[in-house]
Amino acid sequence: MSTKIVALWKTPEDAEGFEQHYAATHLPLARSLPGIEDVIVTKALNGPYYRMTELVFANAEALGPAFGSPEAAKLMEDTGHIQETFKTTCDVLTVEDE
Repeated sequence: MSTKIVALWKTPEDAEGFEQHYAATHLPLARSLPGIEDVIVTKALNGPYYRMTELVFANAEALGPAFGSPEAAKLMEDTGHIQETFKTTCDVLTVEDE
C-alpha cells in the first residue's frame, strides 16, 4: 500500500513565473527525495486549487528518511520561496492508497 504526500497549490499571482520555477527547480528537488517512487503532477481545471503534486512512496515508513534528509530541507526551503515569490500557498496532505 503506497503512501503519498499531496501538495495542493493555490493559484499564484504570477502563474508564468511559478510554472517556470516549478518545472526547473521544485520538481527536480522533489524527485531527488530518498526513497521516492514517483512524482505525479496535475493542473486543476476548476476548484480552489491550481496545481496538485503527489509524491509517492512505498509505505509510511519511507517518509521518515525522506523528509529527514538534506534533499527534503532544500525542498521545504524552496516551498517557502515559491509561496513568498509567487504569492501562493500550499496545503499538504499525507494519504494512503486503500
